[in-house]
Amino acid sequence: MADTFSMLMRVRRTHAIDLLPDSSILQQLAISGVRWRQRMLTPLVVVRLFLIQILFGNCAIAQLRQLSGMNFAPSSYCEARLRLSLCLLRRLLRWTVEQAREFGSRSWIGARVFVVDCSSFSMPDTPGLRKQFGLPTGTGCKPGVSYPIAKIMALMDLTTGCLMRLIPGELYRHEASGVIRVHRQLRKGDILLADRAFCSFVHVALLNLRGVLACFRLHQRRKSVQRGREPWKRPRQCPKWMHPQQFAALPMELTVRVVRYTLRQKGYRPTEVAIATTLLDEQLWPDEKIAELYGHRWNIETCFGYLKTTMNMSVLKCQSVAGIHRELMMYLIVYNLIRLTMFHFALRDKLCVDRVSFIDTMRYLSMRAIGLAGVEKLLINPHRAGRQQPRVIRRRMKEYDLLTEPRAMRFAREHHA
Repeated sequence: MADTFSMLMRVRRTHAIDLLPDSSILQQLAISGVRWRQRMLTPLVVVRLFLIQILFGNCAIAQLRQLSGMNFAPSSYCEARLRLSLCLLRRLLRWTVEQAREFGSRSWIGARVFVVDCSSFSMPDTPGLRKQFGLPTGTGCKPGVSYPIAKIMALMDLTTGCLMRLIPGELYRHEASGVIRVHRQLRKGDILLADRAFCSFVHVALLNLRGVLACFRLHQRRKSVQRGREPWKRPRQCPKWMHPQQFAALPMELTVRVVRYTLRQKGYRPTEVAIATTLLDEQLWPDEKIAELYGHRWNIETCFGYLKTTMNMSVLKCQSVAGIHRELMMYLIVYNLIRLTMFHFALRDKLCVDRVSFIDTMRYLSMRAIGLAGVEKLLINPHRAGRQQPRVIRRRMKEYDLLTEPRAMRFAREHHA
């Protein structure tokens, strides 16, 4: 067991950022009051294995056995993962956030800027997950055919690209009902960027009470002035997700500034963008600066692309609600470790962090996690300002029929016909 354990402990320093050092994990275990027996899959080893699994694209447990050189049963590893305390994983996530703060959290505008947005992921079709997250609605979506899909709300630090919070929930839950849960991560003077789904009187008023500044795309249903300041009145009806006393404490009116600008791209029609913001000082915040600030909101879409495509988070594998929460938490920890490595490399070579290759950094850390040296000189992507690609697929898919009924029913019908 000692040889196996030392095999996992080969990684030491990754630049100035340790890939979850043993001392930090053991310290958080002690703070959480976790007790364990001396066996192969201790909490420290399981965290290491979990990290390797995510770095290799959430690989199968059979592949994880070969990557780690440890001969364990898949069921034993799954049970050991479920024994990991959520409190421990939250503390480890907080450790990555604290590492990001050491680099400085203020952006190019001199204030902390955060971005919030939602995405979705799929998971196995089990009764517990169907009950917790539900199935998508639509033609052909039914038990035995479709899979449960959940919505995730993420809060990202714009400076480092690290994720501060990730909240899973039902697919058809409105963004406004969950966004107040990320407000506790914000403090006075921060700026929050978001798309039009978060643009409402109630949300802006709640941010004002915390002293947080808002910069949202104007909601399509709101009739607004061409540009400049305008008063927003409190709606008559309290939202379903909000307590009536909390709604009554909101002001009857607030002032919002509307900024409009036009995006022009060769070959496309001009697109007019309307922004609602509480950055009211036009001398300090001219329209051009507001447009530049809101343009950085797209960084969180890139973040979701890395998580779901590069790291294979679009389909999770755990078959219980507790397992899904642990899997998501570990994805955040690994994602932040990748971003921290990119950020340190960019600072060292005086580059923009967005030009450092995410997938090359992920490959580098995956090699370090299994004890190999890797190549410390990370790949640098070329600067492609305004580059856009249509969301189309060139390679044709196989011409198989879609499953429209549970597999067992289809099998019985075809073999008893």
